[in-house]
Amino acid sequence: MTADRTSTALRRAVLAVTLTDPGSLAELETREPGVVRPRTLDGSLLQIEWGELVLAAGDPAGELPDPLVHRRLGRWLRLRIALDEMLHAGCSTSAEAADEVRARVVSRVRPRALPVGHPLHPGASWTRRTVLGGALDAGLALRGYDDDGRVDAEAVGLLPAGVLVAAGVDLGLAGARADSYLADMAALAGERLRRDPTAVLRPLGDADVLTLLASASFRTALVGGQGMRSAAIPMRTRGWLDLGRIDPAFAVSASDLTEPDERGFPRPILVTADEVTLVRAGGDAVRQSLADPAPEEPRRPASRGA
Repeated sequence: MTADRTSTALRRAVLAVTLTDPGSLAELETREPGVVRPRTLDGSLLQIEWGELVLAAGDPAGELPDPLVHRRLGRWLRLRIALDEMLHAGCSTSAEAADEVRARVVSRVRPRALPVGHPLHPGASWTRRTVLGGALDAGLALRGYDDDGRVDAEAVGLLPAGVLVAAGVDLGLAGARADSYLADMAALAGERLRRDPTAVLRPLGDADVLTLLASASFRTALVGGQGMRSAAIPMRTRGWLDLGRIDPAFAVSASDLTEPDERGFPRPILVTADEVTLVRAGGDAVRQSLADPAPEEPRRPASRGA
């Protein structure tokens, strides 16, 4: 796709997002350099250039479906506007107040991990690192916003790193904050697992099961000296170990029955202290499970009255 066609496609996507959003995005206006929005504090303009929006869409070749591109753009723009409002309010008073606002933003940064190819994945620019094995990407999230960048006090939503850079927040400090938080939660989750090695894997704090799995210390606790361990994590908030005791159709069926945004891995995974690997696709686990003969009912002893 040529640059001109890519630009046209991006303009159409931005227009679609602004026309269909009932919130802050409806106030955006398209200009030649990009899009602009009046700031509520003093009426000055927030300007977001087309180059930034190309990064937000994460679709330089124009190959992604429109709904996915629209969602990425909407998330980026909502977060961009929210951070700009906070930071512009701080800058209007004093440099110290602005630094305090930036520190407050950094304090709300959290770690987040998603399977490669997950419907929520914001694209390559979000990924800070990929866990060995190629199945799990780790990036950033922000407490107080959902995965679409809308205000939600109880949520921890995806945060593209470029949003922080564009807003003037120190990405190094934000990344260090996320790493420190993950280390703390992983240590606690590892201790919980050591106390009960057969327990269902559950989130801890603002780190869901997928995010905990991005920690080497948690993976070390999970394998428990075995070298490798299988697991089913069909949803972000629950995971099961010792798959020899679980119906072979469970991991696939549970993933299919979970809302797309809440899904984990579509198939079982193999975990070592260093890697997370998705088992190869093949076969029909559900059909295999249904074809297995049901175990016989245990015989009851004859009653005296019979």
